[in-house]
This record gives sequence, structure tokens and C-alpha cells, in this order.
Amino acid sequence: MLKNALKFTVKVAVTLIALLVAASLLSTSPASAATKKPTSKLSLSPTLPTRPCADDYDDRNCFWDAGRRGNRKGYSYWVDRKGNVIYLNPKLNNAKKRAAWKAKNRKLKREYWGTYWGHRLCWAKVGNTSRVYCFDGYTETT
Repeated sequence: MLKNALKFTVKVAVTLIALLVAASLLSTSPASAATKKPTSKLSLSPTLPTRPCADDYDDRNCFWDAGRRGNRKGYSYWVDRKGNVIYLNPKLNNAKKRAAWKAKNRKLKREYWGTYWGHRLCWAKVGNTSRVYCFDGYTETT
């Protein structure tokens, strides 16, 4: 019953927010809208990189098209100028999961390998052979 009450409360809250947003958009008078001077153009979309990423090191300001590069499997992503990796699959952009991945690999005494065959955030257990584990699920023995 508590679960149903919570769902109802969330629905009511979302409806109220939608109504408030709609009301704020409609409250601008036509006279005031006509007197506003145009400002310089402001782009709300980020400038996405157009250069392909390297497949063997942590490149920046680039993109990886998994459908056309490497083994044509995996996940596409882009890397901003600061080196932040943004996957096109949102489930791979969870900061808490990335932090847990990093902590898990450190605990297992794996080395950070960075980019491996286009896969980012890879770690490896080094020995006679190395087993590579990447955040996107890719794994391989070298």
C-alpha cells in the first residue's frame, strides 16, 4: 500500500511541475515579448568532436564509433577536451558504477591500462598472461 501511495505522490508532483512550467511559459505578455531585443546566438548543444579516437591510448576530444571501428562490437562514445568519456549508452555513464569499478580493480590489484582496442576504462591482472577487463564488459587474455 505504501508503494501505491508513493507512486500516486510522484504522479501528482510531476503533474504539478508540468502545470507550473506551462503556466510560466504562457505568462509572458505579447507586448513584452515584442520589445525584447535579440541577443547574440548562444548554442545550447556542446561542440562534439569530429576526430576518431586512437584505439590504444587515452585520447581526448575525439569519438569512437563502435559500429565502424575495432571489432565492430561494443559501445560508441565521445571524449571531451578534459578526458571525460561519455558513452552513447546512458547505462555506462553512471558515476557511482564507474567509481565502484575503479575501487574493485584496485582491490583486486589490477593495473589501469586505459584504452584497449578502443574500449575505455580497462584494467588488467598482469602475470605470465594478462587478463584485460574493461568497464563496458569487454574482456580478453593477452
